[in-house]
Amino acid sequence: MKCVVCGDPGVKGKLIYETMKELENEGVSFTILDWKKDLTIDTFYSEILRIERSGAEGVEPFQELVEAIPDADFLIVHFAPVSEKVISASKKLKMIGCIRGGYENVNVEAAKKKGITVLNAPGRTTGAVADFTIGLILCLIRKIPEFCTSLKQGVWKTVDRANMPQNLEGKTLGLVGFGNIGRAVAIRAKGFGMNMLAYDPYVKEVSTDLNTKLVDLETLLKESDIVSVHARLTPATKHMIGMAQFKLMKKTAYFVNTARSGLVDENALLNALEQRLIAGAAIDVFDKEPLSKDSRFVKLDNVIITPHMAGSTIDTFLNGPRMMVKEIRRLLRGEKTSFSL
Repeated sequence: MKCVVCGDPGVKGKLIYETMKELENEGVSFTILDWKKDLTIDTFYSEILRIERSGAEGVEPFQELVEAIPDADFLIVHFAPVSEKVISASKKLKMIGCIRGGYENVNVEAAKKKGITVLNAPGRTTGAVADFTIGLILCLIRKIPEFCTSLKQGVWKTVDRANMPQNLEGKTLGLVGFGNIGRAVAIRAKGFGMNMLAYDPYVKEVSTDLNTKLVDLETLLKESDIVSVHARLTPATKHMIGMAQFKLMKKTAYFVNTARSGLVDENALLNALEQRLIAGAAIDVFDKEPLSKDSRFVKLDNVIITPHMAGSTIDTFLNGPRMMVKEIRRLLRGEKTSFSL
């Protein structure tokens, strides 16, 4: 049995292999590749955006993968494109495993036509993104970056009425999207004594122990002290938050996005921050990445910006390959995978 592992600048093939190499004891051999290996992680972000927007067929096939796939039984990828050309070149491929929650880089329909099981790694970033979201909320409410920057500049900035931080306890957190990550944020926020509102048209009820009330989007925006976005980007959700939505929010409210930039009209967000329609924001995802040095975001004093890192922890990177080890073992035993796309 042969497994082709294809990494990239985000997650190296060697790291994926190191997490999966225990399968060698069960007769699996490995071929390790790296797509776009000459790019830095910063320049690789443009490739990620291309894949997310265009899918597997919208980028040039990785020739080394095309050449390695004919005798492979399993294929494990991160962002490398698995197009119809790659799939057509396979002779005995049983499984394609994408070690991310998303799978835009895999032509799922082409794989299904050949009877190939396609898996992703749902939930692998849940804990990391939820932790990061709470961290950003704390930074906004307690003004941690502001006072840290002042101190490094030699200014012992005192807390006065004009820049007084707030407590999280008793504040209302509005969660736009209440899937795995939204729920994980609610669990963490409950520990701070926060009240939660959630908007998600696909969720009909919420466990009472989460201290979360389902409401419509307008109510959530009007009543929340912090609004945090955790929805999946689809044609229906693109730019679901725009100027009309920012105008509904309290002027004292904060906005957080660790999901997808396309969920928000970025120009409307910038205008809302510049016009002080909301108190501030913390943003991890942008329409154009890496963010340019002359971006309007860089010039704002009421926004925290981070380089698309909410889900990037060593634990997150390893969760996906660990999941694939379990699924390959199922196939080696002649069993079906526990799930498939």
